Amino acid sequence: MRFISNALKRYKVSYKYMKVLVAGRGFIGKNVVNKLRDKHELKTLDKNPDATYEQDITEPFNIEERFDVLIHTIGLAPGLHSPESYRSVHVQGTENLLDAVECEKVIFVSALGAGEVDHSFFKTKKKAEQIVSQEDNYTILRPSTVYGNGNKILGLMRKMAPLMIFPNIQTETQPIHIEDLAALVEKTLDGFNQQILELGGPEKMTIGKMAKKIYQERGFPCVLIPAPLILQKTGITILSPLPGPFNRGNIRLLEHQNATEANDAEKILGKLKAI
Repeated sequence: MRFISNALKRYKVSYKYMKVLVAGRGFIGKNVVNKLRDKHELKTLDKNPDATYEQDITEPFNIEERFDVLIHTIGLAPGLHSPESYRSVHVQGTENLLDAVECEKVIFVSALGAGEVDHSFFKTKKKAEQIVSQEDNYTILRPSTVYGNGNKILGLMRKMAPLMIFPNIQTETQPIHIEDLAALVEKTLDGFNQQILELGGPEKMTIGKMAKKIYQERGFPCVLIPAPLILQKTGITILSPLPGPFNRGNIRLLEHQNATEANDAEKILGKLKAI
């Protein structure tokens, strides 16, 4: 028993058995479920039928079951959707979710830069944070780029790897591995109340350098071609009639340095996984 107690103290793992609802069965939600499934009573909510509760949070609903913790991971990828879609999922969806679920605590996965970037993704993430912060007990997690299999944007980079070229985009990010993010969710099940935590990985890097690492991971060399910001902006403007990442509003994403000096992930976990 002493050995187990010391191990729990060393890794600061919450050993309180909890009834947890994970909202979202996407990239982040699935990994959170895998992290917690053997340690707590776990149920899931998602619009897909593999969830315990099949529900689209953009519509009002109600759940009679009560939980110790609600983990809200539902969100849309930055730069791939319309402002209306971001409002519907991030703002209205968060309101509907919190109205429907009775719980002692809410953990919300937001985004680094929420409220600081003039883009609908970050604006609606901030509004969702404001909704969550009205709860008595909450923790808001603001990760930088979340790295791992399942990230849609990084998945597009992997598909481009055989081309062996990528624009040398100088926008800075601080990729945090999905396993580290899931570990941080576990740490915040009990404690870190009414706190906003900024989370990054062990290294800051440009988008171009990140692409180079992803290409190398797939066994391909990567030639970074010059891509001055003015050319990136011009290219997006020309292609703006096309859907997805070519939305003109995404110019502001290129100007946002998605990294943090106050890395709470490092303070809480210590050593972090590198990309």
